[in-house]
Amino acid sequence: MARKARSFGQSTELSLTSLMDVMTIILVFLLKQVDAEGQLVTAAENLVLPTSTSKKVPTEVSMGVVVDQNWVLVDGQQITETRKVAEQDSLLVEALDRVLQEKRAVEKEAMLQRGEDAEGGGKVIIQLDKNTHFGIMYKVMATCGLSGFSNISFAVNMKNAED
Repeated sequence: MARKARSFGQSTELSLTSLMDVMTIILVFLLKQVDAEGQLVTAAENLVLPTSTSKKVPTEVSMGVVVDQNWVLVDGQQITETRKVAEQDSLLVEALDRVLQEKRAVEKEAMLQRGEDAEGGGKVIIQLDKNTHFGIMYKVMATCGLSGFSNISFAVNMKNAED
């Protein structure tokens, strides 16, 4: 069979089917990429998170502390009432400290078994309602720091900042 020679001045038609396939693949890839960069933390249902213009995204979630109007929760477990935290004079919240010390000991042991430095880690994400009193937030942060969770991040809603 002889091949048909193409001259350079002659126009050719593009196949729309193959172009549609390529565009569909690109679209699916981009949608998956956006979904993978979505929320790392599911916000508690009864909180209104503060808004932030920060572009920094936490890399890994180790543990979550939620402070709502009624309770202080660690990984979904009720620890102490928020009212009691607000009323106390000490920066150290005893009930929260006990739970955090236990979780930090477990985390250190797991890090040692993996051959990592046990002094690393200590990451916690705190979720607070945007109307939470500063004193409550300060006491929870201080307790986290004293318990070995010194790498503290706050869960916020990202605001689209215009540069």
